[in-house]
Amino acid sequence: MARHNIMILSLLTITSTLVIAFESSPLRDFCVADPTSSALVNGLACLDSKIVEANHFFFSGLHLLGNTSNPVGS
Repeated sequence: MARHNIMILSLLTITSTLVIAFESSPLRDFCVADPTSSALVNGLACLDSKIVEANHFFFSGLHLLGNTSNPVGS
């Protein structure tokens, strides 16, 4: 009987964990800032995910030398 109760308790625990972890409206996976937006909510508003392009995630200046003579060194 105790084995049966432990099995049921384990099943309920796993099920409730999955239910709590599921979010019906998940947050965005990414947010590309929209500098042209007039709305400022904790920074810049996000672009609509339908108009985001690959070049929004590309930066061509990593090969350029920068000034590292600051207290942080970066």
